[in-house]
Amino acid sequence: MATIHEVARRAGVSITTVSHVFSGKRPVAPETKERVLRAADALEYRPNRTARGLATGRAMTFGLHVPFSGDSFVLNPFFPPLLQGLSAAAAESGYGFLLIPPEGDDQGSFRELLRSRRVDGVIVADPESSDPVIPGLVDAQVPVVTIGRYLPDPGLPWVDNDHARALRDLFAHLDEQGYQRFALLSTRGGISYFRDVEDTYIEEAERRGMPLMIRRAPDLSEEPAHRQALSLLDRREPPDVIIASVDRQAIGVLRAADELGIPVPEELGVAGEGDTVLAEHARPPLTSIRVHPGELGATAVESLLRLVEGE
Repeated sequence: MATIHEVARRAGVSITTVSHVFSGKRPVAPETKERVLRAADALEYRPNRTARGLATGRAMTFGLHVPFSGDSFVLNPFFPPLLQGLSAAAAESGYGFLLIPPEGDDQGSFRELLRSRRVDGVIVADPESSDPVIPGLVDAQVPVVTIGRYLPDPGLPWVDNDHARALRDLFAHLDEQGYQRFALLSTRGGISYFRDVEDTYIEEAERRGMPLMIRRAPDLSEEPAHRQALSLLDRREPPDVIIASVDRQAIGVLRAADELGIPVPEELGVAGEGDTVLAEHARPPLTSIRVHPGELGATAVESLLRLVEGE
C-alpha cells in the first residue's frame, strides 16, 4: 500500500499539502488538489484513519444504533444488506462503526460514549418514538441521521423509501389480479414505517369501499403472524388478500393458508415487504415490495458525512 510520502513525491508537493487535501483542514489550490488526488488514485493510496482523525480532531467513527435486539435484529433479513451498505460507504470515506446498544442494555456505556466523543455522528435505523437515545444525542449536539423518520422530531435528518407510494402501487397490482378484500398485518410500535403503511392502507381501502381489516402482531416474527392470519381467515367474510408488513410475517400467513387448505394465490393473495430471500424461496414465491436496504445505508452515511462536514 502506498504511503503519503510516495503520493507527495509523485504529485510534486509537500507531505503537509497532501495531508491538507485529505483532511480539509487547510485550503489547497484547485489545480494542486487535483494533482494530489490523481497521484493518490494512481498509487491506490488511502489515508490512514488514525492520521486523519489527528489532523481533523475527529474520532473517524460513526455510531450505529438499532433500538431493538434479540431475534428482532438477528433474524431480520433486512439488516445484513443494510449493514453492508453502511459499512462499505463508511469505509470508503475512512470511517469505522461502533454499535450503540438499545436502551437498558448498557446505558453507562452510552453516557460515556457521549462524554468521550468517541463518535462523530450516529445513524439510527428504524427509530422508535419512545427511544431515549436520540434525545440524548440531540442534547449532546451529536449529528444524527435516521433511517426512517423519528416521529417526535420531524426536523431530524432522515432517509427512507416512499412507503406510501409503494403500497399504493401494490394495491393497484392486486386490483389487476382481481382481488377485492384486502387485510393488513402490521405490528405494534412507534416506527414511521408502520404508520405510513397503516395510513396508506386505510386511505386506499376506504377509497375502494373495502372493509378495514387490520391486525397488529406483538412483533415481526412468523408465529404471531400465523395466529393473526388464522383469525382473519376465520371471519364470516375473510379477506382474499393479506398484506404483511414484512416478509417474515408473510411466511406465517402462508403457513396458515396451508393449514386451512386455502390455495395461494388462487383463493388468497399474500404480499410482503422487503423482497428478501424469504420471499424468493417461499412456496409459492411471495409478491414483495423491494426496499433497497443497501442503498438506504449508503445514503444515510453520505448524509451524515455532510452533517459532520458542516453542510
